[in-house]
Amino acid sequence: MIWKDFNIQKPLAYKRGGWDGLKSDKILVYTVYDRYYIATMYERIIAGKEFCDFYDTQDCEIIGVRYWTEIDSPF
Repeated sequence: MIWKDFNIQKPLAYKRGGWDGLKSDKILVYTVYDRYYIATMYERIIAGKEFCDFYDTQDCEIIGVRYWTEIDSPF
């Protein structure tokens, strides 16, 4: 696994759907609170301000994401 610093490089958000903005594939994130989550990143721009939020598999917001890595697909 190659871990990327979120402050330097963000995951690619490219999926469109019934939500505001774009979302990423599932990723693994590590927070400043020493916790790991399987997450999805949502990215949007509202009134010129960029928002980038992470949610876990139960749609709870993840605070303090520091690092992330891609999850390899078994297929």
